Amino acid sequence: MIPNFNIENNLVVEFLLPDEDGSSFILGISLLGGDDVLGGFDEFTINLSLIGGNDVLAPSSGLKWQDVGCETSKVGLSIGGAIADAIYFQPQPGTANITLQGFDLDPTVNKNVRANTKIRVRLDSEELDRVLFVGYIDTIDVTYFPQGPNLIRIRAFDLYKSIVNLRIDEWDTTGLPGGTYATVDEVFELLSIKTGTTLSSHSLPVEGKIPAVDTTNILVPDIINDAISVGLAVVWIDQDTEELTVIPRPQEETGTATTYIIGNDHSLSPYHLCLSEIVVSSDADAVYNSLKVALTSDPETFVILRDQDSIDLYGESAIDVEINTTDSTELDRWATAVYEQAPTKLVSQVSTPAKDRLGNLTEAAVFTPGTLVGVSYTKDQLNIVGYYTIIKVNHDIDVDNWFTTLELWKAA
Repeated sequence: MIPNFNIENNLVVEFLLPDEDGSSFILGISLLGGDDVLGGFDEFTINLSLIGGNDVLAPSSGLKWQDVGCETSKVGLSIGGAIADAIYFQPQPGTANITLQGFDLDPTVNKNVRANTKIRVRLDSEELDRVLFVGYIDTIDVTYFPQGPNLIRIRAFDLYKSIVNLRIDEWDTTGLPGGTYATVDEVFELLSIKTGTTLSSHSLPVEGKIPAVDTTNILVPDIINDAISVGLAVVWIDQDTEELTVIPRPQEETGTATTYIIGNDHSLSPYHLCLSEIVVSSDADAVYNSLKVALTSDPETFVILRDQDSIDLYGESAIDVEINTTDSTELDRWATAVYEQAPTKLVSQVSTPAKDRLGNLTEAAVFTPGTLVGVSYTKDQLNIVGYYTIIKVNHDIDVDNWFTTLELWKAA
C-alpha cells in the first residue's frame, strides 16, 4: 500500500492551530488593537451573496492544520469498542497516545498547544492520504532532561467523548411515524441532529423499537445505551469524516475473494496478511444456556429461551436482561438474535505487522471497525479458521515497527 514506509516521512501528526499567514480574529488568541480582524475575503454581502454559496460571514475559522515540525517517536491508536456482558457492544472513545520531541510544539513555548487543541494523525504519501485519528488533546505532559531534548506525551480522544458528555435540553420522539415508538434508526438520526454530528453513509439499518418519550435534560449516554442494547448495534466515529457510524452486530458470514485473511500459511495471495499473534478465548461467564429478557417498563413481560440438552448435561447457566423496548414481539426478536449467537471458544484478537518484512505498509494500517476479516492458523493438530468482524483496531507504531491488533466478534 505504501512502499518503503517511514514514520518520519509518512506518518504526520498535525494540530489545528492559528493560521499565521491569515488575519482572522480568534477569541482567546488574537490581541485587541492588533492586526487581526473579524472579516476578510469572501464575506457574505446582503443582496449580493447567494445563500448556499461560498461567501461566509467570516473568511474562515482562522485555524488550519499544521505539522509543526516535531519528531514523532511513538504512536498508539485505538478505534472501536468492546463486548459487555457477552451480549452488547460497548462503544469507547477513539484514543491516541503520542510521544513527540520538538520545542515548536512544547506547550511552554507555543501557547496554542494545550488541552482541547484539535489533533490528527494522518498517513501521507503519493499512494495514500488517510486520517487514522482525529480528536482533541485531553492531557499533555512534557519531560525535560539536563542535556537532552524534551519528551512530549499527548493523550487525545475523538469526538465520541464529547458527544457522550452532552446533555440534550429537549428530546421528543412522540411525533415520529410510529407514534408510540421510535425505531432505533430514527433514534440515531435524531441524536445526530441534536448533537450536531452526522450519520456516516457507511451506516447500515438496525432493527428494534424504543418507546416514544417527550422529556428534557436527558444525557446522551442514556439515549445511546438504549439504542445500542435494543438494536444490537455497533457504533464508532469514522476518523476520516468524524461521522457517527452505526451497523448491526455481526452475523454469520463467509468471506469473498477480496476478504483479507490473517494467517500463518505464508500465502502469496495479495489478500494475505502475516499473523504475529492470535488469542482464543473461552469465558464461562459468557456461555449461558438459559436467557431471560424482560421489558424495562414492565419486568413481568418477559421471554425465556433455554437449551434443555445443555442444561441436562452441564446444569443451568442463566442470564437475565432488561431492555427498553415495546412488547413481547420485540422481546422474541431480540432474544432469538442474541441466543443464537451465544459465544463459545472463539478468536478474540489477532495481531499482524502492518509494516511487513520488506518495509511496506499493508492494508492492516487502514482497517476500521465493521470490516470482515478471515483468520487462519494451522499448526500440527490445530486448525483455527473462520471469519470475524473487527470491533476494535489498535495500532502500536514506533520508528521501526507497526503492529496492528484487531479485536474480533462473530456469530458462534
